Amino acid sequence: MSKSQAIELRAVAPTTSDLAKRLALFFAAGAVLGTAFDGLHANHDILAYLPDEIAFWKLAWWVPPEFGAGGLLLGLAPHYMPRQVFASLASPRGSFHPSARIAWTQLATALVGYGLSSLVPYHLQWPTNTVSVLLGAIFLATWALTNGRIMALVACLVVGVSGSVWEATLCALGRFWYVSPDALGAGYVTHWIVWLWAGAALGGVHLASVYIARPVIKQA
Repeated sequence: MSKSQAIELRAVAPTTSDLAKRLALFFAAGAVLGTAFDGLHANHDILAYLPDEIAFWKLAWWVPPEFGAGGLLLGLAPHYMPRQVFASLASPRGSFHPSARIAWTQLATALVGYGLSSLVPYHLQWPTNTVSVLLGAIFLATWALTNGRIMALVACLVVGVSGSVWEATLCALGRFWYVSPDALGAGYVTHWIVWLWAGAALGGVHLASVYIARPVIKQA
């Protein structure tokens, strides 16, 4: 993508009603998947919630809507992300056309990393830095094999840092806490969560380009 190319959005959903249904599915997917994997964290001594807010499976009542909102933000990405950034995330390696197969593969890989972030520290007792290397390798390999664009990598890392700051803020406010926070996590979070957020951005925004609106690159 060069400066001589203009990027337009082409809606995938044929009607406003269909768009609303698809965005509702992004919300529901975020709520279900996020809650399930956050539950793994809560039940494997990665994090903990306030006892008087726990509703089920060691999770606070507000966890599903929080993750649902995250899913909705991913679904809305075509409408608020800078076009060049969105196009870089929506373009698989060697192509400028979104791919459902690759987008789902990216999401699946992100979920594998999410699951390992619970199971490896708990069952194998790996130290934080080793877990971070594993999760970072999974994310970077996924990016390199399925995307490879520097702009997309930077965007994912920005999301990773922003998500980490969001979680650290919630921890500072006393909404929940990480069992083993570290210095790179500002003493509030475990720093390897940056890779989980980055992986979600890589797959989630690509899925939005498949089901919500796709970039169309034209010569300016």
